Amino acid sequence: MEDYQLLEVDLSSRKYQRVPIPAAIVEKYMGGRGLGSYLLYHGTKKGLDPLSPENPLIFTSGLAQGLPTPFSPKMALNTKSPLTGLYLFAVTSGALGPNLRRCGFLSLSIKGKLDHPQYLVITDAGVEFRDARHLWGKNTRETQELITREAGAKKGDVAVIGPAGEELSPLAGIFNEGEYLRCFGRGGCGAVMGAKLLKAIVIMTEKKLTAANPEKYQEVRHQILATVKKETAWAKFRREYGTGADMDVMNQQGIVPTNNWQSGVFAEADKLCTVTQGWPRQNVACGPYCPAPCAHLIRIGSGPYEGAQCDGPEYETIYSFGSECGVGRFDAVVAAGQICDEYGIDTMSAGVAVGFAMECFERGLITEKDTDGLQLRFGDDQAMMAMLGKLVRQEGLGKLLAKGTRYAAQHIPGSEGFAMHAKGLEFGGYECRNSWGQALQFAINARGGCHHGYGLPARVEHVQGLGTTVEGKGMMVKNAAIRRILCDSAMVCTFPYPKIYNDVSMAALFSALLGKECTVAELLRIGERVQTQERLFNVREGLTRADDQLPARLTKDPKPAGPGAGSVVPLEALKDEYYRAMGWDLATGIPGPELCRELGIRV
Repeated sequence: MEDYQLLEVDLSSRKYQRVPIPAAIVEKYMGGRGLGSYLLYHGTKKGLDPLSPENPLIFTSGLAQGLPTPFSPKMALNTKSPLTGLYLFAVTSGALGPNLRRCGFLSLSIKGKLDHPQYLVITDAGVEFRDARHLWGKNTRETQELITREAGAKKGDVAVIGPAGEELSPLAGIFNEGEYLRCFGRGGCGAVMGAKLLKAIVIMTEKKLTAANPEKYQEVRHQILATVKKETAWAKFRREYGTGADMDVMNQQGIVPTNNWQSGVFAEADKLCTVTQGWPRQNVACGPYCPAPCAHLIRIGSGPYEGAQCDGPEYETIYSFGSECGVGRFDAVVAAGQICDEYGIDTMSAGVAVGFAMECFERGLITEKDTDGLQLRFGDDQAMMAMLGKLVRQEGLGKLLAKGTRYAAQHIPGSEGFAMHAKGLEFGGYECRNSWGQALQFAINARGGCHHGYGLPARVEHVQGLGTTVEGKGMMVKNAAIRRILCDSAMVCTFPYPKIYNDVSMAALFSALLGKECTVAELLRIGERVQTQERLFNVREGLTRADDQLPARLTKDPKPAGPGAGSVVPLEALKDEYYRAMGWDLATGIPGPELCRELGIRV
């Protein structure tokens, strides 16, 4: 049985230590997001200030990392969110996760606070603290380039914060993978890092790993690669167009949030779909061991945004700076993505905040006096870019928006009903008044208005013709969440599931990596356990059924047009369905002690 290790770093004392992780805990939680949820719960106390030195940044690899596992360039991060005040996990792509695993560590926990800006260099030999005062204030791209040269690292070895993280914006992320600027994007984890005066983390090694059961591992690996070869159309489409290809399909289903979620249909969706765009873009992998890379590096070659470049842009960025703001310019979306990446800020939260401000302006709740003369109207790409600039620099109204949409709504009377967030986290791009499983997922998700964490029911419901049914939605969301958690904990990319990976192949992979047989039933139990563990963190913070809410726009305002016109979300009935499926108390939404014992959760 492998000896699993946690690397604990105390920034205040500039000391570190290796701590064994019991094999029994790894068997219960796998790694990645699952193990991070366990470590965060047991490594923190109720009421912890997210920006205090005691709030840990817990980076975790999965058992699949550090080996040539298909679709495995991933890493998870767990902390308490400055944006929501609740549980937070985030996932990035790239070499960081595999590097940490090959350094001999399944997880890295960072606590404390430095006395001046520094960065860490982590290798299998230990931890080195280096001065970063010359890097403080620099953007993510510059910082990546400078540290890569200084530390003798490769581009995938470095994770940094930008000015947003330094200024403690609760929208700030942590960025990695060189010029691609991939990131732990959601919930303000970059502000946690900035509060610690930690500018960057370098993780590098030349070590190699072997699986606990090498023969079984190679058998599973070859089976997965063979499946990829059979699915040539799927792989080719992903390589050519990435996730931005989804814009047209989502629009036809009426689930593309438009003009701050006033509608689910955007008349200019074709101008944002990567299938119809001719801008030069280079297909790139998001890290090692991806046999069907869907990422792209794009540069705008002409027009008012000439020279703008970003990774993708992915569907969520296209939604947040496209349809959300009523902007049908692909080049403007790329330019907005670049600004967010370089300042070190979440594109989803930033775009939703700007779209929210546009509606406030059009309703007369804010005026030109508040916007410094900007006519902040839907469809105006120049106004969008100007307000985004104010947001990232925290100037004027932008200083309010940089604290998140929930915070801004609390300071703009009459706006809370169309502040598009749950628990303080802005929504991913799936208008859900005719996609009730998706609505339920947004409401009950442990990290708030997250499109990723509990799967994407919206992509299943419409195929099955079950978008506006209540019965069975609790079990649908529970099962979608389990599969998503398993991918995030193994860790492998979620896109190939279930076409390439499925329950059987995942159980076989986990068995090979663990060196111990794991059945599908045991694997699914892990997903249920992690789902409940995440809930328990929020319950400890005082969360109950009453906090699983959606904005009035979704529950009271009928969808105006398009597919599902006239529908609203019957949230309370949907919550009943989910709590029953999970075995949580129906009145409070709290997992009881008997269920926790049954799942093997220590509280």
